[in-house]
Amino acid sequence: MLPLEVTGSFWLPGHEQAKRHGRLVYDPKDGADLFLTEPLVEVRPDGVMVELGGATRDRIFGLIEEPSYGQPVTLIDCGWLHRKKFFVNSILVGGHFADDEQTVFESVIVRLRDAAPWVGKDAISVDVDLAVEGVDRREMVCRLDRPPASEARFSRGKVIVDFRWSREDVELQSFKINVWPEFVIEYDEMTPLSVVYSDAGNLYNLSSLCTDRADSFDSIVVFRSDHPELVRSGAPIPGTRREIEIKARLGDLSRRTEVKTLSATDVLVPLDDLGGVQAVASWLDSAPSLTPIIGALLSMRSDGIYSENRFLNISSAAEGLHRATVGGSYITPSAFRTLRRQIRRNGVPPEHHAWFSDVMAHANDPSLDRRLRELVSALGENINSLVGNDVDAWVRAIKRARNNLTHLDEGREPLDGSDLYWLAESLFQVTRLCLLQRVGVSAEGMSRAVRSLRRRGVFHEMQAAVERIAGPPPATGDTDA
Repeated sequence: MLPLEVTGSFWLPGHEQAKRHGRLVYDPKDGADLFLTEPLVEVRPDGVMVELGGATRDRIFGLIEEPSYGQPVTLIDCGWLHRKKFFVNSILVGGHFADDEQTVFESVIVRLRDAAPWVGKDAISVDVDLAVEGVDRREMVCRLDRPPASEARFSRGKVIVDFRWSREDVELQSFKINVWPEFVIEYDEMTPLSVVYSDAGNLYNLSSLCTDRADSFDSIVVFRSDHPELVRSGAPIPGTRREIEIKARLGDLSRRTEVKTLSATDVLVPLDDLGGVQAVASWLDSAPSLTPIIGALLSMRSDGIYSENRFLNISSAAEGLHRATVGGSYITPSAFRTLRRQIRRNGVPPEHHAWFSDVMAHANDPSLDRRLRELVSALGENINSLVGNDVDAWVRAIKRARNNLTHLDEGREPLDGSDLYWLAESLFQVTRLCLLQRVGVSAEGMSRAVRSLRRRGVFHEMQAAVERIAGPPPATGDTDA
């Protein structure tokens, strides 16, 4: 998202007669602030202006003077910092929306920084005449073939992968063509802004998982049919929909704003390997129920996080993914209920019944050992490149590291931060590929992803970390925990 620094007039909804001049500043990483020349006030029926200090404002309306004169803006969830300054959580550029009931939309277009290499569709070809007998012929033909759009249904509408282009010319000097893919969601019914945010975030998460780095938003634009484009006089243009751009602090804010441009060969799981637009539609339906798991998983690529916290986040994501998608139990639920009643009736004094119920609440859940092995087995023959040559040692290392970091006994041996990182990296790769496998990644795509990971040269570091943390196998077999 592009920064914004504009001046304009601002007021509380319903109190347009009390406009205040101010400056609105937005930065994608730092968020938005509103600086006013005078405090905002409410106007009573008798005409008296009342300043209400210290309160969070759900909405502030404005008309910004640049870059488009008289452009309406809605500032949402504005925190009062002092009498003439508010922190703004979200900005809608292009319309006034007084409350949540009005802040609903028919469609959204999401543009992501890494969408082009992830989607991986060639659109521009260049044909250059080579020199003949040392003479430079100086001829070049550039051709744009816009890829066709593709679409798929999900439970609340349809998602479309479309392509747009633009050109920039400087007379006698330069000619530039830009082509980019975008994700369009057309909803079946008017959809609240909170759901739009969720869908945009889920597209961001899917791209980040597939490209193996935190993506960023280039733009998010929403539309409504009752907000058409306007001519300079203010008259509506029939059959059009005005762009309403969202500006907010979104994505992984710990990442650097300047990053290397990603190429298609850098992408771990291209969109076609994932299953194309149909996989995106499936993801939009399934991702909301997995949000805590996905968030914990993506912390692997976050800056500024301790090795211990990173490992615990990834182990939590692995357990959560297994619980949500595989499930299972140690014994059948009916047999477990019978066993629990027998133990409670015959061996637990009444004063300890509450404690016993708490202890047994998750006693029939699969062990961490079992969860890890079932995740590993789902990846089949690809697994040795992710966990090493000894699955038993890998499972033992994960369990020992997790127990070491959750049971903070005085005599515990501290773990090396580098070893924790590589062990977390291995568990992250297993969990991520299991998740993407359920979205729809093909067997061939899975094999290509694993080969790509192996080529990145982290296998030996991961294998060494597993061996150091796991230690020798116990003589009588490891306990199931």
